[in-house]
Amino acid sequence: MKTATKVAVAALSSMLLLGSTVNLMAEAKPNENVPKAAVNKSAKSSKAIPAEDKKFIENEVKRVKELVKASGDTYVLYYKYKALNSGLDISYWGLTHEYTSYEDYLKKASILKGSILQQPSNLPEGYTFSKAIIEGPTGGKFIEALRAEGQKSGKPIFTKKLDWKEAATISLKYTNGTDTLTFSKYTVDAKGSKKKGYFDDDLPAKVFPKYVYWQDGGKFGYSISTSSDITRKQKIEILKAAIKK
Repeated sequence: MKTATKVAVAALSSMLLLGSTVNLMAEAKPNENVPKAAVNKSAKSSKAIPAEDKKFIENEVKRVKELVKASGDTYVLYYKYKALNSGLDISYWGLTHEYTSYEDYLKKASILKGSILQQPSNLPEGYTFSKAIIEGPTGGKFIEALRAEGQKSGKPIFTKKLDWKEAATISLKYTNGTDTLTFSKYTVDAKGSKKKGYFDDDLPAKVFPKYVYWQDGGKFGYSISTSSDITRKQKIEILKAAIKK
């Protein structure tokens, strides 16, 4: 699958996550779309786990939920028993921040390192802010260290706070009642980061919205998408205005 297609699919999926004002999602992100066979296998395996360990995990997850709700921080959990986490050993809580107020979004975005997205000064007439999402990173040396610590601890579940300063993805969504105009910052893979300049998606002609992307060879890329008749040149100018480095 080509880079533009993969990014478009990722962007479309991210838009589905947008929700209420500062709703710190308590979802185990990596556990989405787990095959049914894996879930059934995990269910069978979980029967052999000591009841006290299951209770320990239940209490810890409940504690982390409350921490996320109260602080807005991000926590990563390592599971000794993958069967209790849909066959996976890692889950994230409080990784995604959602907003329905641009001011609330900007308060969080303004303290992050690196580039962010802002409301463009040349936003087309009639469009107003709808939703925003900021998502932290998943993986890297932190996760490797967490696994090692979790295994060494011997605990049924091991929790560690993830302090992240730069977002992995950011999305701003505007609407005029009939069309949705979306700006996105996304992390590109090693192969994708080599592509530079502005380029269009390679989705079928009848698939909307249409995207224009910009990459400068770094680890992040940016996009604008809309189903309106805004010209490609206009899209590029609007996207430029939405990126704040």
